[in-house]
Amino acid sequence: MKQEQTATMLTQSVTRALAILSCFSDEQPELRGVDFAKKLNLTQSNVSRLLTTMVTLGYVEKDELTGFYRLGPEIISLGGIALNHYEIRKQALPELHELERKLGLGANLAILNGGQMFYLAHVDSHKSPRMFTMIGRRNPLHCTGIGKVLLAYADPGKAAQILEQEGMKGYTENTITVQDDLLLQLEQIRKRGYAVENEELALGRACIAAPVRGRSGQVIGGISISGPLSEMDLSRRESELSAILIEATDRISMKMGYITAGYSRF
Repeated sequence: MKQEQTATMLTQSVTRALAILSCFSDEQPELRGVDFAKKLNLTQSNVSRLLTTMVTLGYVEKDELTGFYRLGPEIISLGGIALNHYEIRKQALPELHELERKLGLGANLAILNGGQMFYLAHVDSHKSPRMFTMIGRRNPLHCTGIGKVLLAYADPGKAAQILEQEGMKGYTENTITVQDDLLLQLEQIRKRGYAVENEELALGRACIAAPVRGRSGQVIGGISISGPLSEMDLSRRESELSAILIEATDRISMKMGYITAGYSRF
């Protein structure tokens, strides 16, 4: 009985420690002990004990001047190990760098994860480098180029389920918020082999995305090129940019074991 109680307590501690890590976000990269207690409905003493252990192990850091906690170096190490494990990232990175070099636009790799798109790699445009990384960030599917690609090539039942669960929030006046309208666009994406997003997630920006396929032919991710409207210039450059992007995604697909001979994207 005592062993069972000990096991239960250890499991509970692990669960709570992971819950603490999940409290951090882009919006709240630093938190106080009381913030964790409120978010997780735990006592301050429980939170303090857990945080002390996590600081000792390097998973959390504490700023002694402010009393705020932030993610520690061990998280960065684990993140690097996880990223290096993704074969699609290894094969895509050279192509992302080449797209940026050739076009002067940002290039991105993302996969489907938990009903959202999850960035595995990002190469900034040298013209407008970001002050933060896109890697590890998530975005909705219905209003992003890669997101729409992932929905277009997903099982129809799964795509509909995701849209029902995640909703179709409007971010700008261009965001598609009606499922039937989006489904029509997804059909068009399958016919032409790429997706376009024009100020649907953020004003002033656009992107073009295309699918990456695995050995079985199933779409396992998407690549996009993105930038300001003036740089993308979709009215003039859509055909050119989409052709270059599709050539790149075809090469990545072949590296992932997909044989493109005899395959038509139209």
